[in-house]
Amino acid sequence: MLPLVVVNGLIDSFNPCAIGVLLLYVSILLGTNSPRRFILAFGGFYILATFVTYFLIGLGILQIVHLFGVPHFFGWVAAFLVLFIGLFYIKDYFWPLWQIPVLSPFLSRCRMVTWNKKLTVFSALFLGVLIGLCEFPCSGGIYLATVAMLSLRETFWQGVGYLVIYNTMFILPLVIIFVLATNRAMLAKIKSWQSKTAGKAKLVSGTFMTLLGIGLLIWLILTVT
Repeated sequence: MLPLVVVNGLIDSFNPCAIGVLLLYVSILLGTNSPRRFILAFGGFYILATFVTYFLIGLGILQIVHLFGVPHFFGWVAAFLVLFIGLFYIKDYFWPLWQIPVLSPFLSRCRMVTWNKKLTVFSALFLGVLIGLCEFPCSGGIYLATVAMLSLRETFWQGVGYLVIYNTMFILPLVIIFVLATNRAMLAKIKSWQSKTAGKAKLVSGTFMTLLGIGLLIWLILTVT
């Protein structure tokens, strides 16, 4: 399970929403000549809040599944849901104008959240929580499939340990990007890279979720039979 959890966490982390918000506010803080100590504190609390929020979402799902003792039922639901979301994102990449009523607005509702008041550590925590909540409908299919597999194969506390690893991998690219982005020259290069790759993130995420959903379905069929 460990390699799968690590890979899933890393793939889930490349979400334009979380990276874009971080780069936006680092740009603002650098542009206003904010002290480096404050910039580091702002980014640190933003990433911490994102980690805690996303971890608690996974923990809540894992706890519900173990509490009601329905791991296989949840596994089937998660497999079909992840497969469906993956296919939707592939469709959205190649045929973005083809909208599905209700579903398209819901799965595309993740937008660049902003904070219009003074930037403080509190605002960093607020933005981090919002991003953590926003990430789940955007790319949470990978997370959902991972939690489903953990509930089927591991005890509750083993699952909690894997969730910590998953979410550590989830924020690792954010930490690296943040450290690099505090340098003005690197910030410009990272923003250029992000603008070029943001469009392909949905295709990569959708393809991986589709494969993950198919893999989970095959594994459930073999396990049940």
